[in-house]
Amino acid sequence: MPTVNSFAELEKLLKQKIASSLQVDVANTVKTNMEQSIEENVYDVYTPTFYDRQRDQGGLTDERNMIVDMIGQDIVSIESHRMDGSKNVGLVVETGQGYDFEFAYSGRPRPFVEKTVEELHNTKAHVAALHRGLSRQGLDVEVK
Repeated sequence: MPTVNSFAELEKLLKQKIASSLQVDVANTVKTNMEQSIEENVYDVYTPTFYDRQRDQGGLTDERNMIVDMIGQDIVSIESHRMDGSKNVGLVVETGQGYDFEFAYSGRPRPFVEKTVEELHNTKAHVAALHRGLSRQGLDVEVK
């Protein structure tokens, strides 16, 4: 652990470690929870008859479509951003609005993001991930 000579240096160091943990540990935990939510709330509710789902091969659960974005130094955003041309498929599925064809779930939301937030709120898995990330970086922290 580096030595700091002022509260300002300590604050800067802590913010860097928190941002790193958010980008890595918390983001990975949220992505895992979101993938589970997509399976349960999107893929498991019906089986399509006109197409094959891409799932983790270009679909909603594909890691390449999971965008991690830092908003400032202390907020991380994780989005399943599966695009079909200019259409954000995740947003269409989440809201039920914007389908190009009629089928059983056209107009019916399958709120996998909302369910992910609920799950994280209930389990506090993101808090545990932040703790693990800070510990991994050499900080002795306590979760309350």
